[in-house]
Amino acid sequence: MKEVNTFTNFENNDEKVDAVILNLEQIGETAKKLSDKTKQNYSTIHWPSIIRLRNMISHEYEGIRLNIIYDIAIVYIPDLLSKLDE
Repeated sequence: MKEVNTFTNFENNDEKVDAVILNLEQIGETAKKLSDKTKQNYSTIHWPSIIRLRNMISHEYEGIRLNIIYDIAIVYIPDLLSKLDE
């Protein structure tokens, strides 16, 4: 999200919003398909939250709060990537 460095920039960029939401949904979909063993190998990752986010995006799209999506993209996705790299 290099071009979007504030929440205001994010919420005013429909293309970026759609891309981030789609990517978060795909991350959750992939998490659903991971084996229990894989999830145990990465036990510091809270897999149920990732899957719940995917379900919310898929089934309650109009209820999505962009400030939460922005925080996830800025704070939690870098943390997730860091944990996966360990």
